[in-house]
Amino acid sequence: MKNVFNASEELFFDILIIALLSFLYFNYISMSEFTLLLGLIFSFIYFGVNFYIGYKYKLKFIDSLIVGIIGSGMGIFLIFFSFYAEFILKMPNFANWIAIPYFIPTMSIVKLFSININYLYAPVLMIINIILVVIGSITKNIMNKSSL
Repeated sequence: MKNVFNASEELFFDILIIALLSFLYFNYISMSEFTLLLGLIFSFIYFGVNFYIGYKYKLKFIDSLIVGIIGSGMGIFLIFFSFYAEFILKMPNFANWIAIPYFIPTMSIVKLFSININYLYAPVLMIINIILVVIGSITKNIMNKSSL
């Protein structure tokens, strides 16, 4: 269980740091094709860290799900308030604004591929992150079994 908490803590703070750095990058640098392509680095790191944490720690399937969910804790917290703004307050723009810190590392993907952002983008991103942690742990388990 200690392994699960260590992996969860590392994933949570890695995502938090990536989100803060990408927030500064996307808000203070003027956007052009070149800066968007450089912004893809944040997206690759953002998704890669989820896979890496699943791969780094020896986790069972349920443990990797727990790590993915706890690692997405910032997203869960922000999505709760985003849903509140969307459905109770009926303020869709405010709902998107609340969830921006969680999905800002993927802004270059959003802008390059013209993805429509609404309140459902962050939960989909959370599911992708959880799946990447699970795939990383499954890959590690397969690699350990094949090396025997």
